[in-house]
Amino acid sequence: MNDRPLLTTVGILAVGWGLAVVFAPELAAVVSTGEIFVNLVGILALVQGLRVVQSRRRRDVEGAVTGDPETNVTHPTPGREFDERLRTVHSGSRSQRFQSRKRLREHLERSLLEAIVQREGCSEDDAKARMETGDWTDDPYAAAFLGGPSAPRRSWREWLRRSLGGETTFQRRARRTADAVTDYVEDDR
Repeated sequence: MNDRPLLTTVGILAVGWGLAVVFAPELAAVVSTGEIFVNLVGILALVQGLRVVQSRRRRDVEGAVTGDPETNVTHPTPGREFDERLRTVHSGSRSQRFQSRKRLREHLERSLLEAIVQREGCSEDDAKARMETGDWTDDPYAAAFLGGPSAPRRSWREWLRRSLGGETTFQRRARRTADAVTDYVEDDR
């Protein structure tokens, strides 16, 4: 049995009667609010309650689905951006490769200068002097990569041995320099 149209009609009539009583209070005297009216409202409420209970019994119980508050959050691997930049220094045209190498070297120089200034508490000019002499690290390759003419250089025998590896000289020096800068920063902690 479909009781929706009947309930809809009763609801519309009740709302209409309520609005009519609001605008014309004398209409409220037409309906007796005695004991019979109160009992009738109670019976209607009981019937409606039973109807809702019966409709709920026929359905499956559906609980609220909450998200898992302890999900795994993936963070980028430290140094991944540098590794990507280092991998791409040999791709593209000649001018693109030159610019890529120049930007990578400048990035390492800026990082090292900031680290020396912060750690040693010296001026930027003093930090540049330390970088050019190479006395900020024990790694001769890192010192030579960022250093000036007074920075330590490697031997020809070492150059030949390293040239036969998988990385280019620039990539190897840049990676060792980045490692040395990281060690320099972490030694202060």
